[in-house]
Amino acid sequence: MSTTTKAETIALALDQGNVNKIGDALALVKLGTMVTPLKLTFTGLTAAAAHDLTNVAHGSNLPALVISTLRATTVGTAAAGARFITDAGGTASATVALLSDDGKTITFEGTVTGFIVEYMPRATNDVTGFLNKAS
Repeated sequence: MSTTTKAETIALALDQGNVNKIGDALALVKLGTMVTPLKLTFTGLTAAAAHDLTNVAHGSNLPALVISTLRATTVGTAAAGARFITDAGGTASATVALLSDDGKTITFEGTVTGFIVEYMPRATNDVTGFLNKAS
């Protein structure tokens, strides 16, 4: 007779609060990193409307879960100033920037070479992923 282990998501393990599993789940999402706000200042970037926070040119940062402030500081065709954030389906303007669904890319209405962003990073591992593998 064989036994199987039901595949459990990281989110479920965190929600249930089982002391035997929560340590592993917290380590996978890197909770300490998630609750530490990042404030990043970019200057001298290649002029572009879309900027990937996670690529080498931007310092290989973590993707954003929630952006609290965003300001274009050095601009090409975009306007300088603060931006509200909307999802990738929105329309970028002089007051609105887009955040990709995966939290990696910020898109302005035109080219910028410098900006400041403050945000809370996403979990290191997707919480819909499995805590353990089904056997």
